[in-house]
Amino acid sequence: MGISKEELLNRAITIIDKAEAEGIILRLIGGAAIALIAKKGSEIYARTYKDADYFGLSSQSGKISKFLENLGLIANKRFNALHGHTRLMFFDPVINSTIDIFLDEFKMCHRLILKDRLKIMKYTIPTSDLLLTKMQIIQLTENDKKDIAALLYDVELGEKDDERTLDYNHIAKILSEDWGFYKTYTINHDRMLEFLREDPNKNIIESKLIKLREIIEKYPKSVKWKMRAKIGERVKWYEEPEEVNTNFMTQT
Repeated sequence: MGISKEELLNRAITIIDKAEAEGIILRLIGGAAIALIAKKGSEIYARTYKDADYFGLSSQSGKISKFLENLGLIANKRFNALHGHTRLMFFDPVINSTIDIFLDEFKMCHRLILKDRLKIMKYTIPTSDLLLTKMQIIQLTENDKKDIAALLYDVELGEKDDERTLDYNHIAKILSEDWGFYKTYTINHDRMLEFLREDPNKNIIESKLIKLREIIEKYPKSVKWKMRAKIGERVKWYEEPEEVNTNFMTQT
């Protein structure tokens, strides 16, 4: 049997608190971050959590590595030597899982620069960025849909990011400058409406999705966005995330 959600989140909180005490910024990202914020939503849209990934600063890459090794985590030395300026990989024996630490920017299907946004919230990246990291996934999984639903069940739309609110202006601004990101977001908007079709909590989440879409559509678009929109789907608008082999042997 795997680790429970509570054990996973307690481990993450401990790591973040200890990092903070040493002047190192680490913030949760992904499903575990959403579970920490959306306590009710993550119960309603329950799923299993196998890991807890983090976000940090490339300027602290060396400090992060040393700190995690001192905590007993095992570095993927080959991966970290190759990619340590953008991403680190460790094995955490406490949760028996590989963890990723993304640095400065989140780059999967689309690019999201987060290095200046890590002090907004205590334990996670900002709520609006959390939603964007899920809505940028071109191959949206069942777990991703549950995470999006959980987050939007708990948080309200507003003009700031905190544990109870999501900054709709930040989302609209990001998508107004990147047509490709906007395109994937709108595809996933429709997928979420379909996912929620028979959901008893449909109205709570759907109303927020629709309101967000209205704000996004009304937000003034950049010249770059408009030029890319003219090309449309004739050219691929997203990146295919690389599969990384997380099975590694410790190297000395």
